[in-house]
Amino acid sequence: MMSPVQPMACCEKPREKFLQQGAQAVTDQDLLAILLRTGVKGHSVLDVSRSLLRSLPGENLYYLSEASVADLCAVRGVGSDKAVTICAAVELGRRIARQRVKQNAPDFSTPAAIAEYVMEDMRFLPQEQFRAVYLSTKNQLIAVRTLTIGTINSSLAKSREVFRFAIQYNAAAVVLVHNHPSGDPAPSSDDIAVTRQIAQAGHIMEIPVLDHIIIGDGTFSSLCELGYM
Repeated sequence: MMSPVQPMACCEKPREKFLQQGAQAVTDQDLLAILLRTGVKGHSVLDVSRSLLRSLPGENLYYLSEASVADLCAVRGVGSDKAVTICAAVELGRRIARQRVKQNAPDFSTPAAIAEYVMEDMRFLPQEQFRAVYLSTKNQLIAVRTLTIGTINSSLAKSREVFRFAIQYNAAAVVLVHNHPSGDPAPSSDDIAVTRQIAQAGHIMEIPVLDHIIIGDGTFSSLCELGYM
């Protein structure tokens, strides 16, 4: 017969620890337990949060950002409601991080500012995604649009797609961005050719393409800085 879950001492209760000692004092396991709220028969909420952490590659909390609702539901004690709560918390963290970058770097004409803004969204994507970053006359961010998914050559991000949204947003300039799933941000010959094609169209339309940034694993390259534009 399965033994009942033993009550936790106050110092083991994640919510109480959070309230008494502050956010910095709680562990990753505690934070997950706070989101999960309850355990299951025979397993405390801390047991479930420990199992969830162990299900991640290398028990690295970072990979929680890549876990889907279905992935989380595969962990015993994590149903769809709890999985959605965790995924929502992860997405909220992403949005806060993006807004922090936007607050700290109102001028998005630099490759580093744009790369930092999209890095955590794009560095581990399993496929190439081609995006366009639309800027105002003061190089402030208006919007980021994903235009194609797939290799930059086969899913060729056509100029008309880039500039259709530029006109819609009344953008003064565009920066192109895509990721390399290999983690190496070195531009390929296709990357360079597509960049020049779109930049030429931008010149004709008087909406300049300022740069094309390639996102790798925690690093990036700028085709403008490399002299390809």
